[in-house]
Amino acid sequence: MSTRGTRTYYSGSDAEVTDAHFTWHASAESLSFAISELRHVGLVQSPARTRPYAPHLAAGALLTVAAGWALLADPTLYVIAFMAVSGPLLAFFWREPRRWELHAQYHGTAVVLYSSGDVRVFNQVGRALRRAMEDGRRTPWGYGLAAA
Repeated sequence: MSTRGTRTYYSGSDAEVTDAHFTWHASAESLSFAISELRHVGLVQSPARTRPYAPHLAAGALLTVAAGWALLADPTLYVIAFMAVSGPLLAFFWREPRRWELHAQYHGTAVVLYSSGDVRVFNQVGRALRRAMEDGRRTPWGYGLAAA
């Protein structure tokens, strides 16, 4: 048993990495993993996903165009102006941004350790986890490597 204190590699509002545990403060709950039990840790960039409300926005835009076409005296100009404004907004809200994730095997089960849309914070958390895992493998005599 070690007499040294707990070393913290990263501490933020969304995650904490110490020499013993990785904790992700997800939206509703906190997930905690023992560093020594993590295997096959990898970085994954998830694909952009369609937002759940995006189809509703598209349907609303189409209904607005149809109503404008039927009600306005010269609807062509109004519809073109509406589409010029709503098209980029709809494209912006259609997809969620890409997310970066840390995946691993924990007690034989594939898990998502951490996920973030902010690449800077994600890289800080990833580096902290890497350092914690590397330091956990060290022995008092170094990495356990023999010199030839």
